[in-house]
Amino acid sequence: MIVSPLSPLGLRGAGVEKAATVFPSHVRRTFTRHPTDYTGDLVRLLDDIATQTHGIAAYVAEHDETIAYGQVGRQAITSAFATRQLYRALSHDGYSCVILARDSAEPLTFPEDVPHGSYVVCMSSLEVDPGVDLQPVCGTVFSIYKRLSSTSLPGRYLDLAQSAKDQVAAGFCVYASATTLFYTMGYGVYSFSLHPVAVQYFLQPNQRIMVPTGGATLFGSRALATSEASLGAAMSKCLTKRSWKFQDVGTLVGNVYYMIKLGGVVVVDKSDLLCEAAPLAFIIEQAGGVACDLNGTKIMGKILHLAMSTSPSFLAQRAHEPKKHQTSRLARSATRPRPSSAATASMSYQCSRNSA
Repeated sequence: MIVSPLSPLGLRGAGVEKAATVFPSHVRRTFTRHPTDYTGDLVRLLDDIATQTHGIAAYVAEHDETIAYGQVGRQAITSAFATRQLYRALSHDGYSCVILARDSAEPLTFPEDVPHGSYVVCMSSLEVDPGVDLQPVCGTVFSIYKRLSSTSLPGRYLDLAQSAKDQVAAGFCVYASATTLFYTMGYGVYSFSLHPVAVQYFLQPNQRIMVPTGGATLFGSRALATSEASLGAAMSKCLTKRSWKFQDVGTLVGNVYYMIKLGGVVVVDKSDLLCEAAPLAFIIEQAGGVACDLNGTKIMGKILHLAMSTSPSFLAQRAHEPKKHQTSRLARSATRPRPSSAATASMSYQCSRNSA
């Protein structure tokens, strides 16, 4: 269970200034040191996304799409509802030009009579566990790119054909007993906790987040781990022969959250490349980890477009100093023809790096 953090407003002493840093201030400070544009639109866009997660967290807590205090929720919140909430806010702020949502078949364009900004937003508005009604851990994933077309026109498909390394910012928000926001602008990963009274994200902890080394936990779907597929067999082999622990929160964002906290490996059999895999890979690599597909190709090196909206399994763990034989082994596994047990070989390589 994700426990509620200590209130930053109640801290006293020498570290109170850092502990009381709110999300907009931290973003502005990072933007001042490493500006990406001359308008500050990225700062305002991130602030708008964070503000909308306040409301989504309230709806998730009430378990209803309408908040009525004193009453039990009657209709479970859905990803389509969260997408509508984010679209209404971002389509009129003038900082973005198009939104790609995981639950939408087509990109969400903006009306012609509203200002069109300089950024593209890709998001999974609400990552939930379909197997349960009351969501113990769910979340929102987002990434931001600079648009490629002219800012005087509405967003186009051209703006979505970019490389994952072109992301200017990415993050995810976890809704549980405490609402936690992780984000990066390419200069480290930082986490913020939502104060329930002040309704502000406060920086906790004070320093940059790094994935711990030596993690021996495998995060993934139980259905995948018990399946007869090659990837499921590789997961079972890792758990039995290496005595790893297995954990499944039920959602991808929850598994990544615990991997960043505890270390280990996250295995996903299917994820949206633009809205999930790319932003989470950006965050994981900024936290010192690696993210790749079963062929050993890094997610951050892929060219993204709508035709490849679904990514095969990607693995993530704490990165170690590469050794010569490990580097050559990865190169051989990526270039040689894939045998029938290619998934097993890739999984074994990832586990051996963590235990080396």
